[in-house]
Amino acid sequence: MTASPPTPPTPPTPPNSRPGDVGKPAPRTGGRPKSAIRPPMIDPRLGRAPRPEQRLAAMPPKPTAKPRKVYGGVKLKGKDGPDVSAWSTQRWMRLVELNAPPEQLTEGIQYARLGQARNLDLNAGLIAGRVQGRMPDAYAVAIRLPTFLPEQWEQVLSTMTDQARYAASLLSGELPPNIEDLFAPAGLKLFPTEPSDLAVTCKCDVGVPWCKHVCCLMTLIADRLSTDPFLIFTLRGIPGSELVERLRQRRSASAARLPVGAAPVYLPDVPGLSDSVSAPLEASMSNFWSAGPALEHLQLPIERPEVSHPLLRRLGPSPFDGAKFPLIGLLSTCYEMVGQDALHGGRPCEADEVGE
Repeated sequence: MTASPPTPPTPPTPPNSRPGDVGKPAPRTGGRPKSAIRPPMIDPRLGRAPRPEQRLAAMPPKPTAKPRKVYGGVKLKGKDGPDVSAWSTQRWMRLVELNAPPEQLTEGIQYARLGQARNLDLNAGLIAGRVQGRMPDAYAVAIRLPTFLPEQWEQVLSTMTDQARYAASLLSGELPPNIEDLFAPAGLKLFPTEPSDLAVTCKCDVGVPWCKHVCCLMTLIADRLSTDPFLIFTLRGIPGSELVERLRQRRSASAARLPVGAAPVYLPDVPGLSDSVSAPLEASMSNFWSAGPALEHLQLPIERPEVSHPLLRRLGPSPFDGAKFPLIGLLSTCYEMVGQDALHGGRPCEADEVGE
């Protein structure tokens, strides 16, 4: 009788094993063999393996299908494009339409409508801004135009002072369409009309000077000229408010036959009042609101002033920018009516007539 071979001992059951795992090979605990682990790639420029963020940065960015959205960008006031009802806007955009390629102009107006300009800085002789396109970084755009010298502005102001129709339009806040007639005798042009009148630069690689980013800023300027035509004076070297004030002083000085540069402010001299010395306020608190007997001896003749509307001239232009009604003109009309009423002895108001 042949003896059966001995039964091999049962291997010990590993901990945390299930009953069905008996007889199965033990799981690999050492991971991948060391020979299968790839060595890190050494960047010869860094002398070590690049970090994950450096590997991602090495990948060139790709343009998006549409312009990258800009929050809080500078955009047109209307949704259909710049307001071309103003002649100043039409004249500014005419230069763009004649020099920019059609596809660049169309896309530039679309950029201005979407608000792709991150900022817009306006200074004498320089329009600067950053326009966001389809790439991550915005493009820096600069538009330069020559400014006029001080002596050139003096010559133009002299012509404006002599031409009453131009002075009346400018003093009322309007820019006459034939304003170029004032600059032509000095060999100047207020609005650029040729490509050589402007120097445009952009950091993009489109390959044409009048790219969509330049057209975007030019369209934004045209839109602003529709509501603020005096912006063209600022771009040429003098703020519009300063030009109007200097013109107003020249016109007033010419009417009053004052030397050029003198401030035409009317300062009446009332005998017994202008040369009197007032007591300190602390000593007059008890009778501050009392006229006193000296009022009867006050000599204040009622007559037309030598310079019309002296108070308005001293106050200067209206502080309400963009007002839809001529505040200075309305006040001057009111003062004129009050002055006429005072000169003719006054009239009873309606409340006095009805006994109220």
